[in-house]
Amino acid sequence: MHLPYFKKRFVDKLKFITQDELVEINAFCSILPGPSTTQTITSIGYKVGGTKIAILTILLWSIPGAIIMTLLGLSPKFLNAQELSFLPAMVIGFMAFGTWKMFQWIDQKPLNIVLFILAGILGFVFRNPWFFPIGVLLGGVISSRFNNTVRIKKKWKPREFKWVNLTIFASIFFIVGISGILITKYKTESKWKQPVVLFENTYRLGALSFGGGNVFAAMTMEQYVHHTKRMDIQDLNIGIAASQAVPGPNFNLAAYSNTVALRNQNSPKSMQILGGIIGLIGVFLPGTLLVLFAFPIWDRLQTFSAINRAVPGIFAVSVGFILTACLLLGNELWHTLKNTQFENIWIHLGLIIATFFMLISEKIPTPFIVLFAVAIGWFVSLN
Repeated sequence: MHLPYFKKRFVDKLKFITQDELVEINAFCSILPGPSTTQTITSIGYKVGGTKIAILTILLWSIPGAIIMTLLGLSPKFLNAQELSFLPAMVIGFMAFGTWKMFQWIDQKPLNIVLFILAGILGFVFRNPWFFPIGVLLGGVISSRFNNTVRIKKKWKPREFKWVNLTIFASIFFIVGISGILITKYKTESKWKQPVVLFENTYRLGALSFGGGNVFAAMTMEQYVHHTKRMDIQDLNIGIAASQAVPGPNFNLAAYSNTVALRNQNSPKSMQILGGIIGLIGVFLPGTLLVLFAFPIWDRLQTFSAINRAVPGIFAVSVGFILTACLLLGNELWHTLKNTQFENIWIHLGLIIATFFMLISEKIPTPFIVLFAVAIGWFVSLN
């Protein structure tokens, strides 16, 4: 959903980049682990103004939503699961719109359309996090081999490799990993035990998650609900629904999860707020360091015709995975409704269609659509 807004703001209105450049940047970020749309907007900032603008971009992009998610984590009791029960249908409408909108950006050649369809269906069938990076790479290889069109490139301006960023990325990964193992092994009771372990968990999830916010949510469920039991599934469902409703990236779920984890351990409010800060830094730091290191390499690689031809295929597969997310969410909603004897099924279906067409109209601001879905849940909960 973020990419159409990036185009509207940065391509059409401000003309910071062209649509082709946005497609190239998104293709590059789809190869990297971490929050792809966050890495996309960070890369735009880097391309426009260098490292300082890139860092300022990600801070302004992520902090507002992280603050809201932290506040929800501090005291989420006013949220009622039934009032949020129609948000999944709304999100499916958003995903369907995103798929339709982004499909129009694909180079409309049979090969790219086939890659889009195959990625969408196979991603739904296999549902393995490793399928996403493998699929993106395969799409690039196939496109490079069979696509004969080389896009016109602007004059290349080389940027210096920042090896220090890769060094910092790897160093933090190993240091926090070893620290987490040692703290867990020796079972220290220091008040800093949980913050250090939470930072290690969050940094690892941010560094290894392929496939965007939905994959990150699944990994959070495995780590925080099933493995460590820091929260229950109800807490997580509220966080996932809220992350879809607040502005900014869905990876802000990490700020909420860490806050709730410390709240459930009866930690003081100051430590809970620290948990939100840890979530914000831990989940976005690895992806940012990778972007700042790898973007100059990508800039250079695009001068080679084989890489240039690979971009349309990479982008087509990336859009296909938006279709995958739409199918996965639709399947999950279907099974949820089956377990409740299809209670209110027509309201869910109507909300999916209404959300899609409200977005197409471009006349209703997104927050009002979210409030509309919450209002329906509130009204139904009264009956």
